[in-house]
Amino acid sequence: MVAVSAAQKKTSGPSGRKPSAYVTFTQQLKPEFWPGWDVALILSGDVRAIGEEILRRYAVAGGDCQGFWIIKHDKDVLADGCPKDDHVHVVIQQSPGRKVEGKLQCTAMDQVFGFGDKSVVKGPLRGGRIENAWSYLIHAKDPDKHQYGVEEVVTLRGKDYAEIEAEHRDAWARRAVIGRKAAVPMKEWNELGDTLVQKVLDGEVDELDILRDKTLMDIYTRNEAKVNLALKNRAKREMLFEVEKLRAGVFQKTVIWAMGASDQGKSYLVESVAAELSARLGWPVFRATAKNGPDAYNGEPIFMMNEPSSRVMEWADFLQLLDPRQGGPISARYYNKPDAAPRLILIAVSVDPVEFGFFIPGKRSTGDSLDQVVRRITLMIEARKIDGEPHYSVSRVGEVEPYKRTIWLPGADRNGNVNRETVWLGYDKAETDAELTHAETLDVVLDAVAVRSPDTGLVTSAQRRLDDSTAALAARGVVFSAPPVPLAGGAT
Repeated sequence: MVAVSAAQKKTSGPSGRKPSAYVTFTQQLKPEFWPGWDVALILSGDVRAIGEEILRRYAVAGGDCQGFWIIKHDKDVLADGCPKDDHVHVVIQQSPGRKVEGKLQCTAMDQVFGFGDKSVVKGPLRGGRIENAWSYLIHAKDPDKHQYGVEEVVTLRGKDYAEIEAEHRDAWARRAVIGRKAAVPMKEWNELGDTLVQKVLDGEVDELDILRDKTLMDIYTRNEAKVNLALKNRAKREMLFEVEKLRAGVFQKTVIWAMGASDQGKSYLVESVAAELSARLGWPVFRATAKNGPDAYNGEPIFMMNEPSSRVMEWADFLQLLDPRQGGPISARYYNKPDAAPRLILIAVSVDPVEFGFFIPGKRSTGDSLDQVVRRITLMIEARKIDGEPHYSVSRVGEVEPYKRTIWLPGADRNGNVNRETVWLGYDKAETDAELTHAETLDVVLDAVAVRSPDTGLVTSAQRRLDDSTAALAARGVVFSAPPVPLAGGAT
């Protein structure tokens, strides 16, 4: 083992302890607390000038700070209501990183500022957050104290305090609600609830926003009934608009049926499609339960059924949902959906639509052909892993020569014979692209959505390639002022 000499040992600072990443101090604006300072400067209360002198002395002592903020508190009161003496609060963020250079110990700063001893306080080494020191400059987390304006904080180094406050405003506001000594009056909660209701109706806030934000969740909890009513009515209104667009031919539903054995990539594909459209268009996703699927549907553009049972809904409702050009009511256990017109329906299940549809409740009591399900599907996709990676066969559905299909029924008769039933069909896979990668299949599905929902502005993969090619040519100085004009015979 190699011995390390005292000269080789790394020191953390004059005291042997690591200097703090940030420090704070509070000092009354009375000359006796600023020995060796210009009396006129202290009595003037000019926080910018005082801060600049603090910075000068800090630099003379070898300090190199990356942030410096100072404010004068002249409206604070004591517990008995008497005003406190005017004082300044200072936050100094020392040199960046873990290096010792440019950082001063608190005792060294006390001496160079002339404060005597233990005026400058270090930030905690573990769990210490400079955000707490920043918030105290304006009492952002202390609602029972005077609330100072953001503009009153003077920034002499680092990020402007207005930017800092904007970044932390929501978090500080949440903490301020909890920090109140007295409970928030119910009248105030009701007023906040009315504001939230209006934001919901205006489309500025949805259910996910409420669940993700602590403050909104506090307001919602105390105003649940009226906020839920606002969410429900806004959903009905948006569903009505979508149904009107669908019936006017503005768009058609896109129905994707992904099938395959377990762990072959069908769920991965539909989740990827939903995530991509949510990112590009902001479309929220509704995930139906295995049974009674539409119960909680609120008009989301993406309707996903991942591994549903055949009892997900009644036969008539299933046909209504999948109809590419029609929107209409769908039954639910508690409240029927008046009109539903999702832009995209994603179904991931192990079996094909013929076998799945055969067992949907209500099918056997009708004379409808299973073609009614198959012909409504835009793309039928089979998932299969090749060398551990999911690949897909993507088929367009169309009319084909009539063919027979045997459906095997569960159980057996009293003689042990397996039950089965034969059906005739006239729709099936018409065109198939085999062994596409996940990325290629994702592009095919997104292209189908772009074509069938042209009002969304979703760009097809072909258009993206053209745009990329045009951009590459433009980078080389080749610019088309107008598209090529076709000549006779098809030449250009």
